[in-house]
Amino acid sequence: MESFEAIIIGAGAGGLSAAACLARAGKKVLVVEEDCHIGGTAHVFRRSGFTFPAGPISVTEPDYITRFLCRLGVEEAPCFIRDHFQVRRGTMDVMMSVPPDQLAKQLMDFFPQERKGIIEVFKILTEVIDALEVLQPEDLTEKDSGCITGSAARSVIERWGSVPAGDILESNLHDEKLKDLLGSQGTAKTVMSVVLLAQMWRFMSKKGIWYVKGGTDKIPELLAERIRAFGGVIRPGERVVRIMIREGVVSGVELEAGAQIYSPLVITDADYKETLLKLIPKGTIPADEQEAISRLPLTSSAFTVYLGIKREQIDLSAFRGHHLLVKLKEGEPVPWENKKPDMEDFLQDEIWISWWSRHDMELAPAGCEALIIKVMAPFDSFARFSGGGCGRHNEQYYSMKEDLADALVSAAEKVIPGLKGSIVVREVATPLTYKYWGHRTDGSVAGWSWKFSDHPEPWVHSFVVTQVPGLLAVGLQAFSHLFYGGMGTAIYSGEYAADIVLSGRGRNKHSSSIKRKTVR
Repeated sequence: MESFEAIIIGAGAGGLSAAACLARAGKKVLVVEEDCHIGGTAHVFRRSGFTFPAGPISVTEPDYITRFLCRLGVEEAPCFIRDHFQVRRGTMDVMMSVPPDQLAKQLMDFFPQERKGIIEVFKILTEVIDALEVLQPEDLTEKDSGCITGSAARSVIERWGSVPAGDILESNLHDEKLKDLLGSQGTAKTVMSVVLLAQMWRFMSKKGIWYVKGGTDKIPELLAERIRAFGGVIRPGERVVRIMIREGVVSGVELEAGAQIYSPLVITDADYKETLLKLIPKGTIPADEQEAISRLPLTSSAFTVYLGIKREQIDLSAFRGHHLLVKLKEGEPVPWENKKPDMEDFLQDEIWISWWSRHDMELAPAGCEALIIKVMAPFDSFARFSGGGCGRHNEQYYSMKEDLADALVSAAEKVIPGLKGSIVVREVATPLTYKYWGHRTDGSVAGWSWKFSDHPEPWVHSFVVTQVPGLLAVGLQAFSHLFYGGMGTAIYSGEYAADIVLSGRGRNKHSSSIKRKTVR
């Protein structure tokens, strides 16, 4: 039987980071990836000269990512370019990706009667942002004592982490548009804690959100190069169907083709629920813990339309930045179970329109642009069309998604005149796409739920150490909050897991608290 010192399931940013750290330390490492590409959802696809992102379109914490790559020996770091975000709703047109004082001034200009409340909300957010600037991820991660203590900054996080953001908005502001913008960075009702909201504004208006020149797949490519340089092995196109357990401890993996590979350590960058509910043998963990894992709440999925358009036929003057979030009609969005393929049914949604190629002319052919139009969508509304895999869904699904895309494009044309007539390439992704191509439970696109009610504690919970000895988890779902954003948190999780393996101490103490969290 072939053997390695560590097997990594999945070549996403978390798995590749863990593999690179372990390979650099001299470990014999194998990365097994079921897709024929690396990077997981941090991947791009190409259609008729256009390049589109399969998943994330931006990253945060580029300084951390660059430092990590440099420690691995990457000589030329990726080029990061600042993204700018804009919200339009009725007469309100706000640039969000500006320093906090400029943002506050914009809001006071639009809502002069709310001046006092805006000042108070920004005072609270600034206090929390300043605390977050001081603390490192390990300072925010759940401790065995069950609370954050020991410094003024941690006291701030502990105090505000247990407060829903909606509380400070409701007590200080009156206008619903203003509350939605400050509470969600868009046009939706807030669901976050004050600390998570402050972290989001820290990224948006202070630290920045960044485009990776050429696409986010450049970072996984650099990680893969370092793994191979350190002697690690990457095998794309090979799917793990079982994590082997012997006497309660990990002993390796079994591939779809039947081959078994031995290792006393498996690090999974696959979906957390998929790993613990399907890849390990039944009975490995108690039934009540499996049930608790199955109920862990995730973020929603999305409905996305990728467009390649002729530039001369379209009016993009509505854009003052790179990403435009719009709500075209006031009122609650039409629930997806009631949505018809009609433009009117999308007007009350938050529509996110990205001018994807604005940073980089190489993402589209000459004279063309690449756009992305997205709305959030629940998996349950599409589940009944599932045929169990890519290309095998109910026949009605394929016509329905195109009709819904027509309606969403028609809605977006109210902001971008000439849009429908300019299209030369179109691809559509639904929650089923994100489930079967992205390999995430229910097509979730942003990890664990961001709702305060789902994570009322003031600390970040680690899922890295699992209930199974020898099995660690990395990637987007490795922590309850994305303190470094999606890509940054995934990379940090790989470094975190590798540190557990190589040090044999310190962070391993989180295993007991994870069990308590899972079964509560």
